[in-house]
Amino acid sequence: GLIPVVFVHGTASSPARWAEMLNELLNDRDLCKAYQFWVFTYNTGNPILYSAGILAENLQKTVQELDPDGRDPALQKVVVIGHSQGGLLTKLTVVDSGSRFWDASMFGPFDELRASPETKEIIRRSIFFTPLPFVKRVIFIATPHGGSFVAGSWIGRLAGRLVSLPFRILDTMKEIITLNPQIDAIRSLKNIPRSTDDMDPKSSFIKNLNSLPVAPGVTTHSIIPVKNPDDPKEKWTDGVVNYGSAHIDSAASELIIHSRHSTQDHPQTIEEVRRILLEHLRGSAD
Repeated sequence: GLIPVVFVHGTASSPARWAEMLNELLNDRDLCKAYQFWVFTYNTGNPILYSAGILAENLQKTVQELDPDGRDPALQKVVVIGHSQGGLLTKLTVVDSGSRFWDASMFGPFDELRASPETKEIIRRSIFFTPLPFVKRVIFIATPHGGSFVAGSWIGRLAGRLVSLPFRILDTMKEIITLNPQIDAIRSLKNIPRSTDDMDPKSSFIKNLNSLPVAPGVTTHSIIPVKNPDDPKEKWTDGVVNYGSAHIDSAASELIIHSRHSTQDHPQTIEEVRRILLEHLRGSAD
């Protein structure tokens, strides 16, 4: 009977970054009576598609376990809120990627890939995305839809080299490389992209994701922090993401906030999330 709101944190962060916002929202009587608040935790150095696949799969499993017969209308009105990299994961819950990401991998036809069933399922989950039917609204906070200039800089590349991938990813890619010697796209495990590589404005991943439209019936909102709002608009940045990267034309609302990149605890950010959740509640009652 309560609508889930899912919070997805950003790079080098954790659910603790949502503490101030959660505290304020939980103290709102109208929201507390209507919503339940969930958080998603992930290794932010992993490839974004891999993390997004885990998010989508676990949301599906959780909703199915809580409501196997689909009788609870509240669980069909989920809101997902993502900050920074978390916003990219959030978008992947509401897009139909088709074979776009797989085609960009240059691995050849998926059906011809030689791998164990478990490995193929991990790849399938991490490459082919369809909109989750129960996600009806998303909020992007400081999200680098067009990439982050920091990720594309030498600092970002250095940070990427310092990220250690989990054994599951390494074992999966080792199996693919071993069983499919014809694949030239990845010649060694050192070439597996980290999240910082994915967020480089020049990466094929970020270009493909940015070009994908959000599914019909899903309402989107943007909260975009800007360090110096008095600067010319073309120079707006939060220190990590430029305004032009965070802006999307399809958003139902866009709020510019005088803030740094980590804006989750900013009063205006919290108030805007509150406003959107109240709007979602009114729409759900119609």
